[in-house]
Amino acid sequence: MKYRELRAEMRATLTRRGALIAGSHHIPCVVQDMSDNGLQIMCTRPLIVGQTFQFRCELFPKRSLDCMIEVVHVGEAGIGTKIVEVDERGAKLIQLSLQEYFTAPVRRWE
Repeated sequence: MKYRELRAEMRATLTRRGALIAGSHHIPCVVQDMSDNGLQIMCTRPLIVGQTFQFRCELFPKRSLDCMIEVVHVGEAGIGTKIVEVDERGAKLIQLSLQEYFTAPVRRWE
C-alpha cells in the first residue's frame, strides 16, 4: 500500500531556476517547491543521498538565495533537499517568499 508522507511544514509550489555549486562546477536545476527547511528540485545530473552543495537561486529580481543544501531523497518526482546552512539574510528571503506565496489573493492549494 502506498501512502503519502505528511510533512510538518507547508510547502510553496514555485518554479525558479537555480544552480548547485560544487567547486568550480555549476549544475543547473529547477526548484519545484520549498519550505522553510528544504527544497524539492529537478536536476540535470543524477545526485546521491548525502551529497551537499552550495545552492543559488534568484527568488526575487536581483535577490538571490545562497545556502548549503543536502540531498535527502531522490525519486521520480524530484530530489528532496534540506537546508543545512543559511545566513540571516537568506533565511529572511525564504520567509518573505513563503509569506508572499501563502498570502496571495488566490490561494494555490494542491
